[in-house]
Amino acid sequence: MKTRPAMKGVSGAVAIMCAAATLSACGSDSGSAAPGAKSGGLTPVTFAMASPSWNAGYAVMAVVEAEGFYKQEGLKVKTNLFPSATQAAQQVAGGGADLGLMTVEPVAIGHDKDLNLSYFSSYWAKWIYSLQVPDGSDVKSIADLKGKKIGVSAVASSGATFARTAMELNGMGENAVTLVPIGAGAQQINAIKSGQVDALALWDIQYQIVKNAGVTMTPLPVKETADAWGGGFATTRKNLKAKKDVLERFGRAVAKAFVFAKANPEAAIRDLWKLHPETRGSDPEEKALADGVKVLQVRLDGQGFDDKTLGRIDEAAFNRSLDFMASAGLIKKFPAKDIYTDAMFKAINDFSYDDVNKQAESAG
Repeated sequence: MKTRPAMKGVSGAVAIMCAAATLSACGSDSGSAAPGAKSGGLTPVTFAMASPSWNAGYAVMAVVEAEGFYKQEGLKVKTNLFPSATQAAQQVAGGGADLGLMTVEPVAIGHDKDLNLSYFSSYWAKWIYSLQVPDGSDVKSIADLKGKKIGVSAVASSGATFARTAMELNGMGENAVTLVPIGAGAQQINAIKSGQVDALALWDIQYQIVKNAGVTMTPLPVKETADAWGGGFATTRKNLKAKKDVLERFGRAVAKAFVFAKANPEAAIRDLWKLHPETRGSDPEEKALADGVKVLQVRLDGQGFDDKTLGRIDEAAFNRSLDFMASAGLIKKFPAKDIYTDAMFKAINDFSYDDVNKQAESAG
């Protein structure tokens, strides 16, 4: 199998990530308190979230702030959005953020480049990326995509990396398809409806948003990612020790938000609207709320509510993700344990689920 084309698609991103690790934090606010310093009795935390915009798929990350879970854990969190997981990883590696939410690719690719990033809690329990085509398309397999246009949120996005890797695994080089950046939200929907692109390489909640808009899509199977892990919260290896208590409190706050959102998804969507009004959209409230809950439900599935294992990283699933990347030459194979720890798992779940459920019920 030829691996050079797929490697070329990520080499630039890796070089940038390595450079970022040696620079001062370009994402930090000048004059802000040093990470870990106390501010008004709360510990400041800078959080890099890999998403081009807020949407219902990230409602949990709005709940954690709106319902006071960060404050309960003694944290004052500043959330910065970045268009791709690679850019979020840059911020964490370079010291511009204490931790970040990112998919598997940048941490795995950076492993051999000594970026020293490690996951400490799960967020995407399943592999989130897929290739999909609109119903009625003449594309029935990945091989049929040769010569077609694939819509991605950005050319440097993890979805684009996934598309290039899937092409490589099916014997096609980087020039076999054209990757078209189509942004997010309405732009994605218009691109597929107008025929600007023949297929999409997006993540799970984006497909639900497309479905909510009345566009039915059909996945193209990529067997290598079946039952693979998607990603989660990562930090530097130095922070795993130096800021263990802060990371545990952050993970516990997010776990509480997951429980709240599960118990009252409509309240979770309203929390999102309250903090980020632009996510409300122009649809009638009943439809907007129903569509938002459908998107949020995609994120809630498979999280481990029943056995109280929120944040647990499935080692076997993580290894399947690494197998997928190694099979296309994106990384050299190594065990998942090299880039994650389960040392904080018990502490993250050390809270009263019943108390959080009561809070959700009283939210109306």
